[in-house]
Amino acid sequence: MNVINQVLVLFFLILIGYGGRKFRIIDDRAVGYFSSFVLNISLPALILVSLQRPFSKELLGDAGLTLFLSFAAYGFFFLFAVLYPFFVPLSRKERGVHRYALIFSNVGFMGYPVVEALLGQKTLFYLAIYNIPFNFLAFSIGAWLIAREGERPLMLNWKTFINPSVVATVLGFLFFLGSVAFPAPVFQTLKMTGDITSPLSMIVIGTILGKMPFRSILGKWQRYATTAARLALLPALVGFVLYAAGFRGLFLTLPVIVAAMPVAANTSILAEVYGADAESASSLVFISTLLCIITIPLIALALGLR
Repeated sequence: MNVINQVLVLFFLILIGYGGRKFRIIDDRAVGYFSSFVLNISLPALILVSLQRPFSKELLGDAGLTLFLSFAAYGFFFLFAVLYPFFVPLSRKERGVHRYALIFSNVGFMGYPVVEALLGQKTLFYLAIYNIPFNFLAFSIGAWLIAREGERPLMLNWKTFINPSVVATVLGFLFFLGSVAFPAPVFQTLKMTGDITSPLSMIVIGTILGKMPFRSILGKWQRYATTAARLALLPALVGFVLYAAGFRGLFLTLPVIVAAMPVAANTSILAEVYGADAESASSLVFISTLLCIITIPLIALALGLR
């Protein structure tokens, strides 16, 4: 099946990164540089290119609906995460990590390549819009959720809401509103840079997994419960609500696929920085990334994607 082949390609790229880390071809410094390059250069370039569309009222309306659905989804995820510890017992240091894992999926590193593989490159315009709440919240309110349960608090200010992806989204959307097209050499440069995002993101995920000791995966049942909620329960609930509300096509498939992504890779980084449960965070990233190789094709097939 085509969808399985597409996900297998991404999985093999993860294996390349995993092998590179295990055989010490890629060290910790390289992982940091690769991650920084994706987040600060190639992903913003991909966003800018994705938003290079001629303005139309229909597309503007679709963008507005996409953004509304995204904010609604994140509002639901926040509510789910707040209530989650009442049903799954967690220690103080674990609560923030598990809540973050439930709210934020790995859109930056894995969402873009998976959506492009399953839905096509033109869909990245809608993903760039859909991802606006993530870009604003993941390193601000999301980081605060982890820090408030950790040992080092975070003071929120306007700078915590600004990052290269946010800037690229705002600029790209303004260019879309004005139907401003980049000159051919600039567009091609940005496109070539953005095209690096998918393979390099998968390789980075592999290097992150390769850095984790296997024993850190095993442990409390709560980690598996959170992983199951992240990979299966939340996308199923999102799909059920949207389908019942009458949404079909892209407005159904895109939110479900984004919700089906594994735990955000930066969960473990933020947990380490703010003195929360970094081991649980790393375990959640590892388990969910490995299992999503199975769950994403199943969800894609359930959505009718081939």
